[in-house]
Amino acid sequence: MGLTDNVHQLSREHLKTGPDGKAHKVPALLEELRNAVTPGHAGSAGGSDGGPPIPINPNALDLLCEIERDSRRDYFEITSEAWDSTLEELLQRFATMDLAADWSAYLERVSLEYIDQITAMLWPVKPRRKLVGKVCPSCGWATYGEERKTCLSLGCWDDEGAMKKVGEWDIECGSCEAGWTGEQMIFLLRALDTRDEIELTQAR
Repeated sequence: MGLTDNVHQLSREHLKTGPDGKAHKVPALLEELRNAVTPGHAGSAGGSDGGPPIPINPNALDLLCEIERDSRRDYFEITSEAWDSTLEELLQRFATMDLAADWSAYLERVSLEYIDQITAMLWPVKPRRKLVGKVCPSCGWATYGEERKTCLSLGCWDDEGAMKKVGEWDIECGSCEAGWTGEQMIFLLRALDTRDEIELTQAR
C-alpha cells in the first residue's frame, strides 16, 4: 500500500474483507476512532443537563490528538503554513501534494503506523497461546529468561478473532525464534503429543 491507499482507509469509507471472505464497506478509521472516544454516544462530548458525564476513552482520545497534532506539524514543516480545516482533509491533501521523496516516504510510513495503531486499539488480536511444558525441538528448552516464560506458542486466531483451520496454524519459539507452519507444524504437534490434550492458555 502507498500513501494514497493509507489516506483512503484513514479518511474515507472503504472496502474491507470480512470473515465471510466478501468485501464490505466500512467507515473511515478516523471516524471509528472518534466514535471510540465517547462509545455509545453520537452527540456532543458533554453530558445532558443534570445527567452523568459521558465516559471518555482516554486512550482513543490521546491517539486521535496525537495523529492530529503530528499531521498539522508535518504540514507546517512542508509548507510553512498552518492548516485550518479538518484532519481528514489534511490527510487527503498530503495524498495529492507534489512531495519530495523523503517526505513521501515518511508520510507513507507514519500513515501506515496510524492504521496499525487504530486497528490494534479498536480490534485487538487475540494473543498467541502457549504450549505449557512442551520442549522446543530446536533449542531444547521449555521455558526461558528470568521470568521462565513458555518457549513455544501457537498462533491459531485470525485477524477477526476466529480460529483458523489447523493447517493455517503456526508455532514459534520465544527463546530461539524457530518457527513451524503447515505440515511442519502439524507434525510437531503430533510429536509433542499436543493436538488433543495440551492445556492451551493465553501467552504472556
